[in-house]
Amino acid sequence: MRYLYLTLVGLFTVAMLSAQPTDKLASGHADKKAAAEKVEGWTHGGTGSLTFNQIGLKNWSAGGDPSISFLLAAGYGADLKQGKHLWQNKLSAEYGIQKIKGESFRKNADKIELFSKYGYQIGKDEKWYFATLLNFRSQFSETFTFDTDGNKTGTISQFASPAILEFSVGIDYVPNDKFSLYMSPVAAKWIIVASDGIAALNLHGNNFKNVNTQVGALAVATYKHQVHENVTLGSTLKLYKDYLAGPAQNIDVDWQTNIGLKVTKFISASVFLHMIWDYDVDTDGATAGIQRNIQFKDVIGVGFAYSFQAKPKGDKAPPVE
Repeated sequence: MRYLYLTLVGLFTVAMLSAQPTDKLASGHADKKAAAEKVEGWTHGGTGSLTFNQIGLKNWSAGGDPSISFLLAAGYGADLKQGKHLWQNKLSAEYGIQKIKGESFRKNADKIELFSKYGYQIGKDEKWYFATLLNFRSQFSETFTFDTDGNKTGTISQFASPAILEFSVGIDYVPNDKFSLYMSPVAAKWIIVASDGIAALNLHGNNFKNVNTQVGALAVATYKHQVHENVTLGSTLKLYKDYLAGPAQNIDVDWQTNIGLKVTKFISASVFLHMIWDYDVDTDGATAGIQRNIQFKDVIGVGFAYSFQAKPKGDKAPPVE
């Protein structure tokens, strides 16, 4: 797993370097081109994909069980650039199920997330914005625990149990349309567990409460780039430090990276990597004490996909009050 972390670091570093011009001449040409192509208004687009995986085994000496799985993912983003206003929005969701021989269908992916960031340009420099950020994430359906016979033994999560709501005020550095760095010294985070039964398990950093409030500092680095005509790279690194709890040196980390490869108009392949370190979350369900570990998820798939994007055609977009 250590090599996977190094891969993440390498991908993000290469992405950052590729966003910078190689010399002053290139920078000058890039600035002139950007000025010539600059338009204002809404830019929006979305993606949807259905990935199917199947493993068939017969007389397989190494062992294993046949399985099938489905993953449905969708995302939509809408950004507005008008005068000194910059408003970025994204809604993403995914839901997956799998079936292993001898067991019923079980969920293996479940997420819904809404992200919105508004910035107002500081002075004449279009790279710096006074900004606010709002983020909400939860899941669609219940997550169960099972005994050795495959029978349900309990519920450990469901919609709004948990749900994470974050709101912060800070400064946003946006040097180009590929990279942004948001920094906030005042960030509020609410860990919501609406179900009393799930809240009592204390699995989600809620400290046995239905609503656990945290106040801290937040930094969010976002990078997106079309590396090649058919290859896209997107990465978001989020760092959060709670002022009220945990050791002074502890910083929660949430890092997501997605690499997409367009094979044909409707067929694509993707690699998704997600790493989490959260001081407050119990990773093994122990009730006698929190067990803290790095959480890691990777999804590699090939399936059907569709995407679209619409950009403003000129500078005639209506003004934003």
